[in-house]
Amino acid sequence: MDQPETTARGVPLRIFVAAAAGSILAVGLLGALFALFGHKANTSIAVAYYVIGALVVIAGGFPTGGLSFIRMRTTRRQPAGSSGYALPSMLLGALLIGAGALVDLYKPF
Repeated sequence: MDQPETTARGVPLRIFVAAAAGSILAVGLLGALFALFGHKANTSIAVAYYVIGALVVIAGGFPTGGLSFIRMRTTRRQPAGSSGYALPSMLLGALLIGAGALVDLYKPF
């Protein structure tokens, strides 16, 4: 039986690609929504891609792969290192920032 291609954490590659495409569309629609309030369409969409992409990269850079402000454990433990979702989330953030750069450079709207 053939095994599907997977990412670093074992997530099927087709699921990651589908999630990336969906994220690009969702963030573009968010930027278009801001453009309805009187802002320039190209600028609003590009800024949405930049901001959301940067937030995704920052969130992926945390050691646990997310934010946690509540300390649940009182004993010392070894550092956990980055989670397996760090690389896919940083890649997704880079894709969003790249999409923003393309919108910013080519101004399709």
